[in-house]
Amino acid sequence: MIVRMMTAAAMAAGLIAPWGTAGEARTGLQAGKVMRELQPPDGYTSTHSPELLSNGGHAVGMASDARGEQHTHVRWEPGGSVVRLGGLGSQWMDPRAIADDGVIAGHASTADDKVHAVTWDASGTPKRLEEPAGYLESWADDINNQHVTVGTATLYHDIWAVRWDRDGRVTFLERPQGAIGSHATGINDSGEIIGGARFGSGLGTAVRWDATGKVKYLGIDPSRSGAVDINNRGTIAGSAFDPTTNSWRAARALRCCVFRVMPGSSADSTLFDVNNRDVFLGSHRRADGWSDMVRWENDRMVVLKPVPGTTDIHVAPQLNDSGLAVGSSDGRAAIWDADGNASFLPDE
Repeated sequence: MIVRMMTAAAMAAGLIAPWGTAGEARTGLQAGKVMRELQPPDGYTSTHSPELLSNGGHAVGMASDARGEQHTHVRWEPGGSVVRLGGLGSQWMDPRAIADDGVIAGHASTADDKVHAVTWDASGTPKRLEEPAGYLESWADDINNQHVTVGTATLYHDIWAVRWDRDGRVTFLERPQGAIGSHATGINDSGEIIGGARFGSGLGTAVRWDATGKVKYLGIDPSRSGAVDINNRGTIAGSAFDPTTNSWRAARALRCCVFRVMPGSSADSTLFDVNNRDVFLGSHRRADGWSDMVRWENDRMVVLKPVPGTTDIHVAPQLNDSGLAVGSSDGRAAIWDADGNASFLPDE
């Protein structure tokens, strides 16, 4: 599992203590050494849209010039220095995941508007990953700490899950029986992969590929489920259609098994993330129709609450391995502990 898709508050809070215990993280908060302003590269005046944060402290986002006309993707190093990410002949690129050492995976377009899977090295130089013979385009969605990358290769409407080794060589993952397409969206450090398979009539189901590329279905109802994250234990977070309640529910799948509904989860609930200690973050629908952000640990569901005196919260869809979640409460950066209680992050 690689850290992906962080909000601005999450990126800043991630500089607290990506490692260590929750107590150590709170000590860092009390010391006030948690926030760092990330500077734009030369020629640019502002930064925005930070989306990725590595466990090593690298962050990925965008910078703009004073007119808001020129934009570039950048990676900030743990010490705060900035590196621009290069393209493949076009300005469009989409960094999707980052390894602990700062290597990035995603996709970028060439001058002919074709999209290709790429990785970016420490200098920000892109490396185009090969497509299978005859395929025209590809996307990369995740990378592990061995620099194995996963995603999809496409030839018009022909779309299949693929894996690239650390040298950029591509292989197809096993095609699920009866599927008309597949995609791979996540990989852990053991080489286990999650994604989905497509069938007729718009039906799709979550699948797991083991480290050898063999596929297994994950759904309670075989045709309807979705996997969003996998940790280094092989535990998967997502959602599944539960035929006993005729509803979609937050669900997890251990390495051995198919999805199982999370204890106490409501109809229309889902999981967003699982950390390496099998702590989950997701949403739970209340009786009044509104949804709460919740975490599960040891089958205990806890609602994340606003900072006292505030009402409007936004929680980033990720936990760190200490079990802390970050986001904002009434617009100010905040952090949530294991009991769902929030406190503001220091401003400097």
